[in-house]
Amino acid sequence: MGEIKHGAPQVPSPLRVFITFESTGWFDTTQQQKEKELLPQLKTVLEEWGSNGSELLGTFDRDILTAGHSGPTFWHACFLYNVPDLQTVADMTHSFRATGLDRYFRLEASIGRPFFLLEQ
Repeated sequence: MGEIKHGAPQVPSPLRVFITFESTGWFDTTQQQKEKELLPQLKTVLEEWGSNGSELLGTFDRDILTAGHSGPTFWHACFLYNVPDLQTVADMTHSFRATGLDRYFRLEASIGRPFFLLEQ
């Protein structure tokens, strides 16, 4: 194995984006509101992200061993994307504000890069 050099991180293109997703006002809604309004609207917004040049790499939902509020991690699920640029990330988070979903869900995006020892 050759010498491993670890210099200053380089901003990748596309950006590697980790988006955490927390249910907030979700718990103050009725089952009918969840099924008829919120879940369809959430699905539409998430599907629209697929047409903005982003590539969904994977998802993780913590609901197998948790129920209720998110607790100390402050997220219920996360999404991992490759995203073309920072404006697209801002547009993705803004889509929750624009549709009113931010009343029920909180998103937070973290920008990173592939881990240099495993992905080149």
